Amino acid sequence: MSRVLLVNLASLPMDGNQPIFPIGVRCIQDALDRAGHVTRLVDFVEEPNSLVDLEWLYHEWDVIGFTIRNIDPIDITCSTHVDEYIAFAERIRMELGRRGLDPVLVGGGPGFSLFGNTLVGKLGLDVGVIGPGEQVMLDIAADPKPFKGRGDVLQGRRHCGFLTDTLRHPSSLMAAYSNAYQAMIGVETRRKTCYQTCAYCPYAHIDGDNTGDLKPIDVLAEEIRGIHDQGFRRIFFTDGIFNSELRYAKDVVELVRELALDGLTWSAYFTPKPFDDHFGELLQGSGVEAVVVSPDSLDDSVMRNLGKSFTTRHVSRFLDRSRKNDLPIKVNVVFGGPGETRESVRNSAGFINANLEDDELVMHVGYRVLPETALARHLGMETDRLLYPTFYPFDLNVFSWVIQDLDSRFVSPELMMNLMAGRASARKMARVEDATRTIAPPPGMTYLALASKGGDNDCCSQ
Repeated sequence: MSRVLLVNLASLPMDGNQPIFPIGVRCIQDALDRAGHVTRLVDFVEEPNSLVDLEWLYHEWDVIGFTIRNIDPIDITCSTHVDEYIAFAERIRMELGRRGLDPVLVGGGPGFSLFGNTLVGKLGLDVGVIGPGEQVMLDIAADPKPFKGRGDVLQGRRHCGFLTDTLRHPSSLMAAYSNAYQAMIGVETRRKTCYQTCAYCPYAHIDGDNTGDLKPIDVLAEEIRGIHDQGFRRIFFTDGIFNSELRYAKDVVELVRELALDGLTWSAYFTPKPFDDHFGELLQGSGVEAVVVSPDSLDDSVMRNLGKSFTTRHVSRFLDRSRKNDLPIKVNVVFGGPGETRESVRNSAGFINANLEDDELVMHVGYRVLPETALARHLGMETDRLLYPTFYPFDLNVFSWVIQDLDSRFVSPELMMNLMAGRASARKMARVEDATRTIAPPPGMTYLALASKGGDNDCCSQ
């Protein structure tokens, strides 16, 4: 039996950070508890004073695990969370050293998984975990000593408990997050590597070689009931693509309808195909608050460059089926992708103007390049040079083109402010000069990157 402390770094108060319920680290804690280990989860939303008072650190912990969900804010800004993580980890290591404590330090979580080898060193950890962490953390807790000082990362493995164990969360943690405005909690229904090949998406790398566990409907039902009993009324199914396996997606929707829990709403990420008429009918009246799809562009050529498995024809069909069933729709579009031109912006804007309602568009500019993605391979930049925000090269005139081409009903004051802030941030960011890059940006386009506070990100130059 080991004593394991888990620290949710995603709950640190940081600019641009919006903490969400720590479903991933709770899965790990649940697995450790079931195996008989003694655990504690430190979450700074639940315990704000713990950020100052480090009393929780001063015990004979055998293992301390740190979880990182996001590396930087989603928006294109001159901002990152990396430096806060590094500073906090250094503070923890100093306190441990001062008291003569020497537990095994482990890193994990989605954000950590993207930069595992780099972050193990920068955070001063003994070992890291990429992908699902339950089974590896069980291995570490069973015998911590061999993991001390390894300095490498381990690939997460399948955890059989996902199929049998109902995940129930502590009341105090639930209360801390359910009291937030419009609080939402994640629910994991499956573990399967996404079949999509989107050029910017690292999910396949994070998930690892996962052939596909589908949570039994009875286990899922108990989990949803428990969440509702504890005060949450909004859930998000965390699957990369909710309807990637349409039959199972239909089973989940039928379950939600049968449970008929008072006030419960839900949402998820969908794909325009497969999406048949029966699925649209099931969704109607199920409490779905948003059917979210991400074509990312609405120009077929850019969609191909992004690796999409569908075209604007499929998006149109999805919109028709959704409207027939009065489904609430959200369409994510990100301008500035591979091959984006004046014409492609005009094409996307034209599709939006002709097919979307005012409140159905969610828009961003710029693709953050992440390791183990097609965009990263195309640029040929080393993983550690992507730790601080680096965006795929795009013409900065995109900001102006979007405003010119979208109908005025989409150009709200909020959107204008976001575009202006994005353009200002982009102009402040460094132009990348990197000899390891295998291609040059097309004329009129530039690479953008954010130098670290310490100035040690030498792929950037002002």
